[in-house]
Amino acid sequence: MVENGPIIDMTPEGEFTGAKPPNKWLVFLVRLALFGVALALIGVMFWAAVILVPLILLAALVGAVFFMPSIWRPFGR
Repeated sequence: MVENGPIIDMTPEGEFTGAKPPNKWLVFLVRLALFGVALALIGVMFWAAVILVPLILLAALVGAVFFMPSIWRPFGR
């Protein structure tokens, strides 16, 4: 027996039978939830940047002060 592919059922009016399209409210709610998760992740990343950037700048300043001998010995002593 040779298989010719899937069978597509149609009604006499020309409409397809089978799986119904997804509920529009469900699609809307899923998209809204995904948008909320994305917004929360953006907020967490922004908060982390606001906290970490000053700490990185402070560490760079401390490193510059302690590892530059010209700051502590100005005339080559």
